[in-house]
Amino acid sequence: MDVRTVIPDPRLLHSTSAVPVTAGSIGGAGGAMADSLLYSVVILKNGVAATLTVAGFRGEDGTARNVVFTGSTTADTVYLFGNGLRNTGAAMTLTASVADVVLVGVLPA
Repeated sequence: MDVRTVIPDPRLLHSTSAVPVTAGSIGGAGGAMADSLLYSVVILKNGVAATLTVAGFRGEDGTARNVVFTGSTTADTVYLFGNGLRNTGAAMTLTASVADVVLVGVLPA
């Protein structure tokens, strides 16, 4: 049996500015707390180690926090989150340090 995991419609981030996630859709006017799930991040190998900063998760003190995912200069870096990570602290935003090397998969919560 051939089993394969298909990630629906990951998006390549072209901007290095903060990009809002609105109800599981990258872009738009900006979402709300608990409206999106982050289920995958792929950071392609690059001449400099690229990062993706995701805002919207809640810290242990209840305050909204950022999470930083780091890539590599020698291999693609893949992060998969099963059923997804919900943005429980604030509206989700995505900020890539390098354009066109970060693929992100999100779904509505």
